[in-house]
This record gives sequence, structure tokens and C-alpha cells, in this order.
Amino acid sequence: MMNDTRFEQLRTALQTESDRRIDVDRAWSRFQRRRPEASKRRRRLIAAATTAAVVAAVSVSAAVVRLDGGLSSHSGTGPAVGTPARDPVAARIPVADVIGMTADGSDVWALTGRHELVRIDASTNAVTLRVPVAGVANNSPLVAGGGALWLDGTGPAGHTRLLKIDPATGAISAQTTLPAGCTQTAYGLDHVWVLCNATSTFKVLRIDPATAQVDAQTGVLPGPAYTFVAGSEGVWLGTNAAILQVDPSGTRLTGLKVTGSVKYLSVYSADYIGPLGAGELALGDGAVWALEGNVSGQPEHLAEINPVTGRITVAFTYPEGANTSDDYWDLNAAFGLGSIWMLAPLGNNEIVRISTTSGNPVSHVYPGGSCSQYCSQVYVMAGAVWEPTAQQIIRINPALMPG
Repeated sequence: MMNDTRFEQLRTALQTESDRRIDVDRAWSRFQRRRPEASKRRRRLIAAATTAAVVAAVSVSAAVVRLDGGLSSHSGTGPAVGTPARDPVAARIPVADVIGMTADGSDVWALTGRHELVRIDASTNAVTLRVPVAGVANNSPLVAGGGALWLDGTGPAGHTRLLKIDPATGAISAQTTLPAGCTQTAYGLDHVWVLCNATSTFKVLRIDPATAQVDAQTGVLPGPAYTFVAGSEGVWLGTNAAILQVDPSGTRLTGLKVTGSVKYLSVYSADYIGPLGAGELALGDGAVWALEGNVSGQPEHLAEINPVTGRITVAFTYPEGANTSDDYWDLNAAFGLGSIWMLAPLGNNEIVRISTTSGNPVSHVYPGGSCSQYCSQVYVMAGAVWEPTAQQIIRINPALMPG
């Protein structure tokens, strides 16, 4: 756990760093440095084909580059446990082994490793439904939209399935058979979107949520794509070469170019002028967020992108804080309520609230609880911050965390 003294030391160090003059070109170059094709992240992303709708981090900001000057299972049982009135931890909900969460209106949903769907009433923190779902694919994202929940499912040989779930009962209401490799699902712009990856290509399917049938698709494009998100900010994906935006028609890319500093680079050389790629993408507070870095002890870099213009409006650079003996680390972070919410680099499941204007930590909370591998998820939804741990879901009241 990071105690108050250590946190203040870190805050002072970060503030000192962020007050220095920043070499924009150098910081921008560092933002876009990417790992080689053979990295473990690439192999795991291709093999697991997991969603990047919620992405994450292991350290906090130390340097800020302003680019436009503006701001852009065995699930537990029993009732949720309340906490004292001034405790930022608002509730501890006994749902274990959570691998994904989403929200639909006043309901928060969790998917467990045993493929059990759990519905939580966000107004009371009470669990109102538990139901097992057959045929769910391992590592399936949990997506809400169009009056339903959506899961990746197992299909016949050479195929996958998209499962439509009735939120009233948790039962499967429709199944759509898709080609092999179509395993990353997201929801935005009033449609379900599915990324279909092959060895060196990809395509995107658009699905009508009313019928659960494909109503549009892009052509086959150079790939594969490593990260894929959709929301009110649009449909975005990242390849080895660029960050790309899918047209709302679902038939093509928009051609929007992500731009920032005069010099920006591709994978291998600091002197190469080329397109921007990204290790992870996320959406929140009306912006696209792109992460790169955290390879072999290199700094990590987080950029905010205007989804209309493609202009990078702010970029944060911060030091590596993880164990670099294992290079597969993602950015454990969520974006919403006017802040960035990160899992701290030194504190197990400690959550730090980060300013979107300075990149510095403004408050933190250590909610406790058993961590293990489960402390790699954080979500902002239903007006709160949610963190699954090994045995429970912790709900945090952001109003009691300054920032």
C-alpha cells in the first residue's frame, strides 16, 4: 500500500517534473514508440482477442505536454456491505471472479469467470439477478446497448457467435453466427460493432441491435487491429500503422488522420516521420484516449484525441512503475467524471484520481481487499468508480475524492 507520506513524496516529484520546460518533439516521439511485432502483448491480444473498451495503467503522470493549450465463478453471496458516511468506499458488493463490467441505465452488470451474469441495482447496490449463461467464449467482453447485453459466444467449427441477452431475465434472446476471428464486440452510434481479425488483415461488422443481424461491413483492410472501441465518440481501432476511425455507415474508414506535434514517428526509429499507432484505446468524457509505452522500462504516454478533428489536445508522459521483468502490462485506467482513474503503481488495488489538465494525482483511496490478478480493472459508470477484486466489487464515491 502507498501510505500518505509516500504519496505526498510522489506528488511533489511529479509536480516538479511537470513544471519543467518540455521538449514537445522529444516527448511526442516517446509517446509513439511501439514494441516490435513479436512482443507478448501482440501475441496475447491476437490469441485472446479481448476488448479494449476499458483499458488500464500502472503508474501516474510525471510530465505534461499541452499540444493545443486547451482542455479537451464462484460469486460471493449476501448483501452489499455499506461503509461510513465519509468513506470514499460506498459499498462492497459480494460478487467474485469478475472479468468484465458494464452499465445499462440504473443497472450495473458483471460477468464472472464462470460465465455467470450478475445484475446490480446502482441505486441500492443490491444484487437483483444471478444467472449462468451457456456458450460464452472465454475472455468475452460484456457490452450493453440497444436494449440488450452482448457477449461473444462459441460457435461451430470455423465460426463464432454473438449472443444477445435479455436484461430482464439474463436469458439468451438471439444468437448470430459469425466468421472465425470475429470476437471483439463493442457498442456505439446505436449499433453493435464486431472486429474480425485475421493474420494480416481485419474487417469490422455493424450489427442492427433489433435483429442481431449484420447490416453493414467494411472491406478487408490491412491489419491486424490490436485495440477496438466504440461509443458516442465513434468507432475506433488501432493497428501497427495508425489509429483509424470507422465511418458510421459501417462500410468504410473515415480517413480521419490523427495529428499532433510536427514530428511523430512509427515503431522503429526516432527519425522516422510516420502515422501514429497505439497500444490501447479507450473512450470517455467526449474524447479518444490512446496509450503507448511501458516496454522494457520505457516511460508510458497517454494522449487525448479530439474525435471530430483527430487533433491530439494533450499528452501526458510518466515513468515506468511496474516490474519490467514482464513486459505485458496494460494501462489500468478509466476515463469519466472529468478525471482519469488509475490503479497506482505501488499500491496493489489503490486507485488514484488524475487531473486531465495537469496529469498529476489529486487524490487517492486504498479500498483494501484481496487483490491477486483481479486488480487490473477499473470502471466509471452510473456516477461512480467500480473496482472488482478477488472476492468483491468495490464501489467508490467520487464526490468524496477531491479533484
